[in-house]
Amino acid sequence: MSHSKPTESDTTDANPAKESLLQEQQEQRELIAEHGEDALLNKALEDTFPASDPIATQTPIKPGASDSEAEKSE
Repeated sequence: MSHSKPTESDTTDANPAKESLLQEQQEQRELIAEHGEDALLNKALEDTFPASDPIATQTPIKPGASDSEAEKSE
């Protein structure tokens, strides 16, 4: 079985999950820039329904990062 290098068309195919993540991260950065750090918590609280659900906040970390590395990135 031969392994060939990916062609340009293979590497430029759209990945909807990646695009969605990048869009969400951009929106979060804009929200922080416009309204401050508490804006993410406020948005998470608004996105949480009903009140019995856990808060819908997300903290980005690098896959495979140790706990101490993840804490440094916050």
